[in-house]
Amino acid sequence: MKVNLINKYKDKWKKHLLTDSSEEWLYKYENLYNFRKRWDLSELDLSSMYAGSLKSSISGRLWGGTVDSPRSVMLQFIEHNKEYVRSAFRDLYNESKDLSMRVNRFSFHCDQLLEQVRTVSEKTDQHYHESPKMTFLYLCFNDPDRYPLYNYPQFSHALELFETKSIPEKFEVERFYKLSKAIYTIISKDEELIEILQSRIPEAYGIEVNYLMIDDFFAFCKEGK
Repeated sequence: MKVNLINKYKDKWKKHLLTDSSEEWLYKYENLYNFRKRWDLSELDLSSMYAGSLKSSISGRLWGGTVDSPRSVMLQFIEHNKEYVRSAFRDLYNESKDLSMRVNRFSFHCDQLLEQVRTVSEKTDQHYHESPKMTFLYLCFNDPDRYPLYNYPQFSHALELFETKSIPEKFEVERFYKLSKAIYTIISKDEELIEILQSRIPEAYGIEVNYLMIDDFFAFCKEGK
């Protein structure tokens, strides 16, 4: 991974942002705002808390919408065994444990919940948490100053552009995290870029520039602009 190439694409992205008035990306920050306003694992009504946290007036594409999606299945899990779900999320957020282990365990917990639900209903045949994508959404929205979103096609394509010798496989979440963190550290040193991004986040959200910028940066690289 070459720093000069990362900066090259970062500069191209910054130039693009100065001329692009599109707000297509804004839904991610609205999603984050709603999540952080509602998310509380200690809340008694876990189902309402979860549904309210993953709710948007712009777009719910990050969690696949409201039907046949990670969101809809998790709500079924909560209805079936909310304390198991609560425990699974607390385990995922336990920073004293290895990241890869936490991500894999969360998927395992979803496997267990799916088996439990299928004993009473066969309508649900998958939980959509096999990939780290949804798990990293929970991690990122819980702590956006530490975790990025997970979009492997965008990530791997960007690493190719940066001439990375060894690109992580989809399951190598620890390497994904470390490389994303390294790229974030490099591009976030550009104060002008941060100012541009911050100016486009609605003040009402009360959100500072964070790891969501990595997803936007990788998306720009993927589009080949």
